[in-house]
Amino acid sequence: MVRVKKIVVGLSALVAVGALAACSSAAASGQPLAPAGTTTAAATSTVDTTSATPTTTAAPVKTTTVAPPVAKAPVTTKAPVVQAAAPVPGLPCAPTVNACVSIATRKAWLVENGKVVLGPVSIMPGRPGYRTPIGTFHVLSKAAHFWSTAFNAPMPDSVFFLPGYAFHIGSLSVFSHGCIHLSASAGATFFNTLHVGDEVQILSS
Repeated sequence: MVRVKKIVVGLSALVAVGALAACSSAAASGQPLAPAGTTTAAATSTVDTTSATPTTTAAPVKTTTVAPPVAKAPVTTKAPVVQAAAPVPGLPCAPTVNACVSIATRKAWLVENGKVVLGPVSIMPGRPGYRTPIGTFHVLSKAAHFWSTAFNAPMPDSVFFLPGYAFHIGSLSVFSHGCIHLSASAGATFFNTLHVGDEVQILSS
């Protein structure tokens, strides 16, 4: 027993010496002693190694200003001045016609370039119920030997200015069925002078 006690006392002394040595070392370094049973964590420093993403600067937007279109002044075109033809002395129709008829006076004229080339000559217009049309017309066709099937009669040297209506050689004492009767000589001249498209004016006066 005495020997065992001596061994225990010796071990206690060694532990005490070790503790004094540890305290001396801690005091020399200036660090506080940690209480028994306490684990001292090592200080760690964290270095942020993440590089910041570089910022991209957008290029400035170039704005183009378009000037508004310049309105052009309208071009004014002057209409050509057309001088009215001078009236033909003694002619009741317009001076631009090629054939003129007056129902009231029963006369007719032929005109070329504003000048009377024939007339006035006698005519015979349509009878009541078959009146000769009044107005301005144009020659449609010509027939030297036309036969009227409607009235079973010849119509020599016919110059049609409307369908069914024509200048032609006929009686100057009997009213027609709407056509304009001319003497043989006047009828031949009308037939030879007038052409398709020529203007015909028939007046009531």
